[in-house]
Parts: sequence; C-alpha cells; structure tokens
Amino acid sequence: MYFCTMKWNMNFTRGEWVAALALLALMLAGYLFYALYDRPRPAKDMTAYVAQFEEFNRCQALLRDSVEAARARRGHDYSRPWSTRDTNPKNSRSVKKPMYDIVKLDLNRCDTGDIVVVPLFGSKRAARLVEYRDKLGGFYSLAQVREVYVLQDMDISHMEKYFYVNSGDVRKININTATYKEMVSHPYFDAYLTKTILHYREQHGAIHSLEELQQVTHAYPELMEKLRHYVVF
Repeated sequence: MYFCTMKWNMNFTRGEWVAALALLALMLAGYLFYALYDRPRPAKDMTAYVAQFEEFNRCQALLRDSVEAARARRGHDYSRPWSTRDTNPKNSRSVKKPMYDIVKLDLNRCDTGDIVVVPLFGSKRAARLVEYRDKLGGFYSLAQVREVYVLQDMDISHMEKYFYVNSGDVRKININTATYKEMVSHPYFDAYLTKTILHYREQHGAIHSLEELQQVTHAYPELMEKLRHYVVF
C-alpha cells in the first residue's frame, strides 16, 4: 500500500524504484568503506628492527677483530690470494726429501743400457755417445759430449747431475809409434795432420813434446789443448 502510494505520488515505475534503491545502497556502502578503512593508520614501531640491525653489525665487528688478531699472532700474510701462499716454506719441517739419491755413472765405463735410463737419453743418443767415446779413447771432460752431433744441445749441468769422468781412463796415442790407421781413426786427427806427423817422423825422427808437435803441424791452440789429453811421446 505504501509503495503504491509513493508510485502514485512520485510517478515512478517499479523498475525505477529498484534502481534508486540500488544506487542508495552503493552510496551507503561507499560511505561505510570510507568511514571504516580510509582512516590514517598508526606508524609501525621500528625500534626492534633497528636494535637487531645494530646487534648484527656489532657481532660482525667483533668477529673481524678476532680474525685479524689471530692472523697477527700467527705472523702470516693473508692479504695475498690463497693460490700464491707458500704451501711449503723453506723452514718447514714437512719438506719432502728425495726418495732416492742419484747414482752417477762413470762416463768412460758405462754402456748403452746404463745410459738409456738417464733423462733426455734414448737408445739413439746412448749409442752415439758410446760410439764417440770409443773413438776418442775416453772423455777427459763432460763438455766433450756436445761434440756428438745428436747431443749438441745437451746442457752440461744435466750431464754433471748424472755422470762423472775419470780422466785417468783415457786411452792415449804414442805419436812416435802410432800407425796412420790408429791416428786417423781418432776424431781429433784428420788425414792432413796424420800425414804431416808421419812425414816429419820419417825425415827428422821422434817428436818430444807438445810444443814441438805444434811447430811441426801448426795446429791451432784449441786443437792442441784437446790433443794434450790423448798423446804421449
């Protein structure tokens, strides 16, 4: 009866009334939302968080100070990268000793089987070394090894590590009795030098010293220094 009276008084249809009531409900809901949820919220209390952050920083500082103190007591330099530290200092008791001592070979007595086990020597180098040694009649110096073609680049310090020379084992040539074949087969005697010595022996007799041999052959000083270890008169 009430709605009928309002419809007659306001001249609204039923649909228009429903729309008006819906609009009123939305306005009421908006007002309630604004009144209940759009109020200023109180600021959060950050005191607890600040206290936790300060405590964390304090613990980190204490830990850093304790680490630096420990490093100072031990006397190590930790400022370098770990890969550059001395893992085995000279004064350390953990320095490893060689498992075995190197037994040096007598270069004038060893054979190819002994030589091939030496680093940087194979069967070819060992064979050439023994062959040249036999032609010489023995080595008087380790430096002579470099006269072998395949050993010209050999480091003498490497030879000294594995070999030694007993110059008393060198086989000598008697200049006054040796034949052409005996002399010319020696690496330090070529055909011209040998023929000069033999010709002098036939014309003048025996040669008595290195000085006389040098005057007869006119050999250069470096060759005479080598021959000194291989000739007798």
